[in-house]
Amino acid sequence: MDLDRHAARVQEDGYTILDGAIEPDLVAELRDETRRLERALGVRPSGTLAEGNATLRMYNLLAKSAVFRRMPVHPNVLPLVERLMPGCLLSGMTTIDIGPGERGQPVHADDLVMTVPRPHPPLMVVAMWALTDFTTATGATRFYPGSHRWAEGPDFRMTYDDVVALEMPAGSVMVFHGSLWHAGGPNTTDDGWRLGINVQYCAGWVRSQQNHYVGVAREIAATFDDRLLELCGYRLYKGTMGHVDGHAPGEALFGERMAERAYTYERYRG
Repeated sequence: MDLDRHAARVQEDGYTILDGAIEPDLVAELRDETRRLERALGVRPSGTLAEGNATLRMYNLLAKSAVFRRMPVHPNVLPLVERLMPGCLLSGMTTIDIGPGERGQPVHADDLVMTVPRPHPPLMVVAMWALTDFTTATGATRFYPGSHRWAEGPDFRMTYDDVVALEMPAGSVMVFHGSLWHAGGPNTTDDGWRLGINVQYCAGWVRSQQNHYVGVAREIAATFDDRLLELCGYRLYKGTMGHVDGHAPGEALFGERMAERAYTYERYRG
């Protein structure tokens, strides 16, 4: 992957597309496991304006199945996120299964809760994994290219022609700046579903959207590899932030495996 080219496109246009980034076997496994869990857990549309009336969503995925734990650390995605936002954390993961008849989602930016004047460097970077083909008819994400650089929100007097529909095949990943104005599109089909998984990362000093400490049981977290634990916040940020009595939170739970002392020169100087 040409990290420089993709990072430059995110900086300029607010997004890039990693074509065929995910192995077909993993795409199929993620798709099948999502649909199995939707049935097993009796997932239903929430009916809220943001979440939709014909869309199935699941959160806290790291606690639900081991296959989801491969996503945040995927070698074809994470290096780009880290290039854009060094020292990132995993903010959250959400399955978004847009069903027939769904209306378009309200336009929004994922980092709206971060009260920092726009435009600003990425405080959130989002990777949208396509597990089915994203088409205009099934609800491909709509977005305004370059809108991460706007000082204000979109001008709704703009024509619909100014909005781009993100069409990409299953196995592709859209990586975008958290300030990009976008929305899930309407699904105008009779029986087609658009399944994607949103993997959000945030700057190391930002509070994550989903709470991994409470949402993921200690015995499940203990099975994570070290890099995933780090993304979940079990290490210190720049050697200082997040410590428990002067030590990394992972050390408090998992002992020597995640041992790290706060305020040591090597970590603190960065």
